[in-house]
Order: sequence, then structure tokens, then C-alpha cells
Amino acid sequence: MIRAYREADWNQVSAIYDLAKPDEMKGFVDAQAITPLAQDGPMLRYFSDSELWVYEENGYVHGFIGLKKDVVSWLFVHPDHRRKGIARSLLNELINIHQGSLRLNIAKSNQPAMTLYESFGFEAFEEFEGNMYGCPIPAVRMRL
Repeated sequence: MIRAYREADWNQVSAIYDLAKPDEMKGFVDAQAITPLAQDGPMLRYFSDSELWVYEENGYVHGFIGLKKDVVSWLFVHPDHRRKGIARSLLNELINIHQGSLRLNIAKSNQPAMTLYESFGFEAFEEFEGNMYGCPIPAVRMRL
């Protein structure tokens, strides 16, 4: 079930982020350098500025997605629940809710996410170098 994020989801959502973020940054950022979401001021502000939805099953949150204006700001799935269609379901729901153009930034090395976004019709339109935790990250801007 996909539903709006509630404050009661915080512990599960932040745990998903903390488990999944090192995979996204693998090869560019040492996992030890990644600040947990609860302690990362800029990311917490970005989180609170986003409209969020969660994928819940049997009382547990397995993934979440966010939207800030027309930007897909978050899409994370618990590592134990990947490859089950959760990210696809969340993205589909967000596209149906937003019903307009969307943009996002993605690490160029995040091929599974890139493939997902492309399957929905997103296309890369710009490459740039991002910076996460003081490390340069080759990245791509995509739009739908």
C-alpha cells in the first residue's frame, strides 16, 4: 500500500535511508563518511521540504519517495526488499499524483535507478559533477 508519509514513519524511513545511501554512493564515498539522516542538517531540511509517500506492507515501511516542487527528491527502498517492484510502484504513484513534468538528479553510476527512470520515459539532459560528503560525484540530470 502506498500512502502519505506520517511522522510515525520517521524511524523506519530514516533507517531505510541510512541502509540504502551507502549503496548509492559506493565507489565514490566511504560508507563511514555518510552521515545518518537524523544527524544531517541539510538533508533533514530537504526531507522536511518534500512531500513524501511510503510503501507499507504488513505495518512495515519498505520504501519511500519524495517530491519537492517538480523534483523527485527521494526514492529509497530497504535493501532487503529490492527487486520486488516497490520503487516502480512508488514512482508510478508519484507520476500519477503530480501529472506534470518531473526532474531529478542521479549518480551516473547508479545504473539500476537510471534503468528504472528510463523505463518511465525519463531522459538524461545534462551531466554534471555533484558533491556528496566532500567527494565529487559524476551525476546526471533527468527529466520526464
